[in-house]
Amino acid sequence: MEDLRKKIDAIDDEMLELFLKRMALVKQIAKEKKEQGLQIYNQDRESEVLSRLTNKIDDEILSGLYPKFIVNVMDLAKLYQELINKG
Repeated sequence: MEDLRKKIDAIDDEMLELFLKRMALVKQIAKEKKEQGLQIYNQDRESEVLSRLTNKIDDEILSGLYPKFIVNVMDLAKLYQELINKG
């Protein structure tokens, strides 16, 4: 069990790094959207991302759970963009 937990910890560390990298790009996108007068929320883009990623999952249970994960990530990205553009 301890070995499995260490592996999960390592994955969590990787996920943190990926989250930070993703949010750095989101920050750049927020600035470009503001300059171009674009809305933060883009339903077509979110639907495309959700579909593209979910379709890569073969496990039926995980393909049902994954959308909740990525929607949360996208919601955080939108919130971050809002906070950046207020400042």
